[in-house]
Amino acid sequence: MLPLHGLKVIDLSSVVFGPYCAQWLADLGADVIKLEAPEGDSTRQTGPGREPGMAALFIGCNRGKRGLVLDLKTPEGQAALGRLLETADVLLHSIRPQKLAALGLDPDTLIARYPRLVYAGLHGFGEAGPYGGLPAYDDVIQGMSGVADLMAQSTGEPRYMPTIIADKVSGLTAGIAILSAIIRRQTTGKGGFVEIPMFETMVAFNFRRAFLWPSL
Repeated sequence: MLPLHGLKVIDLSSVVFGPYCAQWLADLGADVIKLEAPEGDSTRQTGPGREPGMAALFIGCNRGKRGLVLDLKTPEGQAALGRLLETADVLLHSIRPQKLAALGLDPDTLIARYPRLVYAGLHGFGEAGPYGGLPAYDDVIQGMSGVADLMAQSTGEPRYMPTIIADKVSGLTAGIAILSAIIRRQTTGKGGFVEIPMFETMVAFNFRRAFLWPSL
């Protein structure tokens, strides 16, 4: 039996940051249900794949999950999500929080309804910061957090790293944060809101280098 057997996770995320986090939870035994809008996750069409809509990137980030199509803009879709959350341990999403709030799916509303739920917001920027609510992708975060400048110290010019490092590091950090909230729930009996912002995560990740290279 894998260590997360019995944990039910609703994965309301797309692209890489959230799906990569949920993929690790699934690999560790969690029952992960990936929810997609009718148009599907954009990574279904990103890069090579043997079958239409099944690009390698999508498969790599979503293996081991069950899938369900829901239109959360409709009452039927929201009702279906509610039924899933009645037995869920974790809801993770990578949608801008103001969009979910407009649908009544903000953390305060859902945690009041499902007190044991761990609600994980995988955001581009921390809500309390000056960029809160703005969209973000890996390349934006690499530039703003200093990754591109670190590359300049090696190559002579700012460049992106040849991997989506912000998505991957932040996804792993999100997994740690979610499991920490699950452990807290074992003591308190209550879930809660966990925010994992890409920008702040990568600034903290890069800051460790500053102690070795003071010129930063």
